[in-house]
Amino acid sequence: MTKALTPDQIVSYRANGYLAPIDALTAEEVKKYRNELATTEANLGGSLMAIDKKYRGNLHFMCRWVDELARHPRIVDAVEDLLGPDILLYTSRFFIKEAKSEGIAAWHQDSTYFGLRPYDHVTAWVALCNVTPETGPVEFAVGSHIRGQLMQKSGVVQNSVNTAGQIIVEWFDQSHISRAILRPGQFSLHHTCTVHQSAPNRSGERRIGLALSYIPTRTRYIGLRKMPACLIRGQDNYHHFDLQPPPRQDFGAVEMQRHDTSFKAYLESFYEQLDIAEKNMPPEVAATLMN
Repeated sequence: MTKALTPDQIVSYRANGYLAPIDALTAEEVKKYRNELATTEANLGGSLMAIDKKYRGNLHFMCRWVDELARHPRIVDAVEDLLGPDILLYTSRFFIKEAKSEGIAAWHQDSTYFGLRPYDHVTAWVALCNVTPETGPVEFAVGSHIRGQLMQKSGVVQNSVNTAGQIIVEWFDQSHISRAILRPGQFSLHHTCTVHQSAPNRSGERRIGLALSYIPTRTRYIGLRKMPACLIRGQDNYHHFDLQPPPRQDFGAVEMQRHDTSFKAYLESFYEQLDIAEKNMPPEVAATLMN
């Protein structure tokens, strides 16, 4: 028996590679988390998009409210319906587009640089604002996850909200594109191989989204190190990851050090997986992108 999703929603997710919108947070919870974000940015010295890039990701290691949001029952119940009862949080990352800003995400897959196998990884994209057509919502190429991993090239997209500035460099079906239009407190779910993008924010409001990457405990990391992760629900009987505890205080010395250590591990892993993904890139692909 499912906890949050209907059987039809699960079938839709499996077939299309995404599901939206799904209700999660109340208006009071949205207000609370918006205030917490403002406090966090004040403590860190500015907008997450303007300060050290390491603070865009994995704030659940050092901020209790982000850890709390990642464990929200309405979100995790939906994830459990797709992954099963034993769930890890692998990463969290804020995707904020300031009002009237040029930040974009070109067509890409999350799976390329994560180093996770099998590709049994679900991202919950939680809206803390109104996500309208004008704000640059996430757009999904419906059913694109079915083909698995596609070739992707980094360092070619300017104004990218993604670390690598990456883009898909081979054909995929773009005949059916769906936009995740969300109210504050709603979220979307997408498969790690689902090709997606987002346009600039042309509105006068901040577009604030938190991407929470969940994996089942059975998932393996294929890189050279044991990566950190957080047990969100159930039990870990596989021990593939270095489990980290929830933060006990915001911006505590231990929590800040844990975040810094995890950031370095993820950054090293990211570039390792980037090299693996692009080492066999056909020369004609790179040449085409340079023209």
